[in-house]
Amino acid sequence: MTTAAPHKREEQVDRIAWAKSLILFGMGIYLTLLILTGNLDNYINQRFAWLAGVGALLFFALGLTTLYRSLNPKRHEHEHHHYHISWDIILVVAFPLLLAILIPSRSLGIEAVNGGVSLNPVGVANLARSPLDRNILDWLREFDRASTPAQFNGTSVDVVGFVYREPIHPQDGFMLARFTMSCCVADAFPIGMPIIAAGAEEYAAGDWLRVKGQLKASAFGGDFLPVVFADAIKVVDEPRQPYLYP
Repeated sequence: MTTAAPHKREEQVDRIAWAKSLILFGMGIYLTLLILTGNLDNYINQRFAWLAGVGALLFFALGLTTLYRSLNPKRHEHEHHHYHISWDIILVVAFPLLLAILIPSRSLGIEAVNGGVSLNPVGVANLARSPLDRNILDWLREFDRASTPAQFNGTSVDVVGFVYREPIHPQDGFMLARFTMSCCVADAFPIGMPIIAAGAEEYAAGDWLRVKGQLKASAFGGDFLPVVFADAIKVVDEPRQPYLYP
């Protein structure tokens, strides 16, 4: 009776150690797959991608260390008494990994817009870009530094975004929106440019469009601002990188 209990406890600890190793390796593999497939961009700014690589290496290192200790229980027997982890903690830690596996990776879309689309830019205008190379964020920065909305009248625009509508928008208009991301999806927020187009009602909310047209200062949604009067609209696939970075 005196030897059965320690043996049972050692077997329990060994199983927990294997479970810990499996979770750690799983996290490392998950981060590695996000990096290799490009899906990491759905969650964090590209300039912080190296942190995910470091994280994956750390998970693999911790997994190997835990596995090594479980295969050499006598050498690390004293550690079981100080660092014993119960199954409920293992399950809590494993739950986020399970969700990550079951829920497909995707970028934020119109369903994540809460409270409207902002017309306020982030950062400083990139004066080096020609008008036809500017994205929605670039244009909002330009509008912000302009002395008058009419300053851009007649300027050609070629932008990509998804359709967003509010009740105050005109029937032949909508906002062409994108999400900006400074660090990760937690700080992402939607911005947009007003569009006026014949047949605007044909495009569903959330559709990704490429809009070409001319800017003209006009009333839109109760404001007077630069508005894109579309000459050509094309339905497109969501860009490989849907976010704009300040």
